[in-house]
Parts: sequence; structure tokens; C-alpha cells
Amino acid sequence: MSIQPRSQGFMQDLRRLDARLRETAGAPRPIGNGLRRTLWLELLHVLNGSGGFEQIPWLVPNTVGLTARVARHLDAVQGHGLARSVYESTRYAGGVDSLLSRNGVETAEWEYFQRLARDLNVPLAHGQDQMEEPAAWMNDVDEARQDVRVWIRELALQDMLLAGMEAYLVPAGSGKPSTEIYGIVFGSLRQTAPTAGRAGISLAEYNVERVCIQHRAKCGPSEVFADERSEATQLAMGEELFPYWHLLGDFHTHTYRSLSELRRQGGWRYSDADQQVNIEWCRKLRALGHRPRVALILAITRAGRSGGASVEGWEGKPNVIKTTIGRCHCLISAYRIRPDGVYSADGLTLKCPHLAGHVPPSVRSRRVLAMPSGTTRRRYARPAGR
Repeated sequence: MSIQPRSQGFMQDLRRLDARLRETAGAPRPIGNGLRRTLWLELLHVLNGSGGFEQIPWLVPNTVGLTARVARHLDAVQGHGLARSVYESTRYAGGVDSLLSRNGVETAEWEYFQRLARDLNVPLAHGQDQMEEPAAWMNDVDEARQDVRVWIRELALQDMLLAGMEAYLVPAGSGKPSTEIYGIVFGSLRQTAPTAGRAGISLAEYNVERVCIQHRAKCGPSEVFADERSEATQLAMGEELFPYWHLLGDFHTHTYRSLSELRRQGGWRYSDADQQVNIEWCRKLRALGHRPRVALILAITRAGRSGGASVEGWEGKPNVIKTTIGRCHCLISAYRIRPDGVYSADGLTLKCPHLAGHVPPSVRSRRVLAMPSGTTRRRYARPAGR
């Protein structure tokens, strides 16, 4: 028995499904709103990822197994490669051939899909822009096509460090040596044209202007629970105090006893619980008209001595900055929040120029600290006679 390639088996199933649809509904029609056209549009929506099999398995005889195999190939085997190719070719610039190759789509599959769309007289992406929520694979495509740069401005930095370090250094009582804290983030955003030299890659810049700490959040040594009353109050007050800013996301701290423990546990990263809570939180905020985009984490632990340079791109992680303040090591990390609430660090760079001893990666690699134009260098000498 010969084993056929998966793509060849898929095309055979697709042709069988096509034949049975023609027996039941006739050929695809460019006009009309009857059931026959609806069935063909359903197949088109399955192929471009904007819908699923709902009527065909029940109205077209002997298609239950066929539709299941077609759907399984598009999802599990191909990873929505055909849908991705449609989405990218219509939304972004780029050659179709390279998209098909990258997404694992055979030429025969693409040609069949094009012919079906042409026969129905609809665009290839028909239905994709009517989806209530973008599919996960759409978020993947958009994320890969956009770099993110997060700037933490001076007041926001003060909000984070003052509140976070107080909660860490001052015992909370009742056997709790320190607690985590939580807050929401306000700021501005802008999106620029595609980055030079990277076709189709745009840049989104988020300016974190203020971090509003929730004083009524339920705080513990290793967890913190947001307070919905505080959130509602902060959102309402934010509209009055910061009318030109957006809710950008949220902020919380992770606390550790030592730097080795922080490293071992990856304290700059989000936990599984953080991720699950964020998905639910984003769903709630979207219903209120907000669009969370950034999550900030401040990991704190004791340091042997105070002071030291603040390092961007700590240990090769462009989304992490390390600084030492008040005998504490502080790691600030940022994550993009996708429309589905999932965290990601891909393509994100964190900037915090207001940190003392700030050393950007480009300067650190040259071992030269350039002074900003128009500034003078000051040297603080020890007073004479001491």
C-alpha cells in the first residue's frame, strides 16, 4: 500500500467534497442569496479561516467524514497556512509565492481557493473582516509584522519603584515580611510606518506615563488580587485626569529573597496564573471599550550594596531592564498583550532612559558612554579636609 503525501490526500478530500457539493447545490454562483450559494460560501470561509463547517455536513450527503478531515488538515496539519496566506497577501505587502512556501501551502490548494472565490465573485478574504474576535493565528501574523517599543517615562518609573520597594522593604505584619502590589497603566501610543529594511514590519511605540497603584488590592507575599472597585474608580478618574491617555495595561510585582532565587525562578517572567487572569481581564476590559496592550512586571530582591549601572537588554533580553536601587536589585520586564489576552515578548524592546546610571545596549557594547548634546559633564569631588 502506497502512502500519499498529506497535501495530496487533502486535495483528494477537497475535490470529493467539491463534487458532492456540486451534486447537491450545483456549481458556485456569483450572485444570489439562496441556500446553494450559502453552502459554497461556507466552504470558502472554512478555507480562509473565517468560519467552520456548520451546514454542509448535515445538508450534503456523505460529507461528515470529508468535512472533518478537511478541517483537521487546515487546523492541525497545516496550522491555518492557507488562511494565513490569504490574510497576509491581502493585508500586507509581499509575494504570494513566498507566503505559500513559508506557510506550507501547495500551489494546487491555492489555485482551487482562488477559483472558488472567483466563481463566487467575492474577495479572497471574504468573511475575515467580519469576525467578532480575531483568530489566534491572525494575532500571530500581526505580531510578527509589528515590532513594539515600550518607553517608561519618569513619573511612571517613580510610581513603580516607590510603591514596589516600600511594599517589599516594609513588613506588612501578620507574619508577612513583604507583599506584591498591583496597578493599572496609563499612557499614549503611536504606530509608525514599516521599519526601514524590513518590508511590511511596522513599529508601535507605547509611552507609559503613569502607573496607578491599587491600594485596595489584596496583597500577599507571592500573589496579588486586583480590586474591581479600585479599578472602576481609577478608570473613571483616569478619564478626567488623563483625558488624552489610554489604558495601556497593568503592572504587578514579584518578590524574592535573593538574586539567585529570582534567577532560578525566572522572576521577570509571568506565571501561568498571571496569564490566565490576564486573558479574563482583557476580555472584560474590551467589553468596556479598552484595549490593553502592555504588561509590566517589577521583580525585586535584596542586593549586597546599593548603586550601580542600570542595564537595558539585561542578559540579552530586550524586554528586561536591570537596576540596583536602595540595596535592592530591580528587574523591570515588559510584555505585549495580544488581542486575545496572551502575553508575548516577541519583537518587544523596553526603554527606560530616566533610570540612574542608565546604559543602553548599544553604548554598553562599545564601552563608551556618550553625553547627550548640549549637556555638560559634572564631577562631584569629596570635600577637602575629609
